[in-house]
Amino acid sequence: MSDTLDLQPRDVPARIASLDFVVDLPADWVSHPLPDETLEFDNPAFLVPLTLVTAPHAVIVWSAAARPGYEEGTLSDWARYLLGEHGLAPQSFGEAFLGELPAIVGESEQPSDYGPMRVRFAFAEDGGRLINVSLSAPTQLASAIEPVWRATLSSFKLGTPHGPTVPVWPPAESDGPSIIISPD
Repeated sequence: MSDTLDLQPRDVPARIASLDFVVDLPADWVSHPLPDETLEFDNPAFLVPLTLVTAPHAVIVWSAAARPGYEEGTLSDWARYLLGEHGLAPQSFGEAFLGELPAIVGESEQPSDYGPMRVRFAFAEDGGRLINVSLSAPTQLASAIEPVWRATLSSFKLGTPHGPTVPVWPPAESDGPSIIISPD
């Protein structure tokens, strides 16, 4: 990868549920056609690919996918479930933003035919729509593509936002007494 990234806004048209968006990606990365899919939302691990973009000279893949949100749980519950169902064990897992949406973000490592891959992921929810964005690269290129991941997280913008409807984390539980401070 070059020292200077030529990032440009990439418009992704809605494939399902009015999920069109814009995100900054390297100008020379290639968008790939997606096959027609049978929507299998009765399978709770099913995600519909929204876009697939690859670097021209390396095994680097940026993708976005979505599905309806689940009836129960929090964004962190949903993210952990989907990561597990897709064979990913998070090495880091925390809260950040995907554009203006609260998100669960993290990293995982995954074996591949090209050697170990570093998978960065973000999960966000908007109006009952669960969005997953990921960036995968060979581990030896992981630090070189960090600027692409930061650009993804900061530039992602839904064309038709509805706003988050579920909490990111479960409510905190207290095992001890509450402390009430009252003014004198």
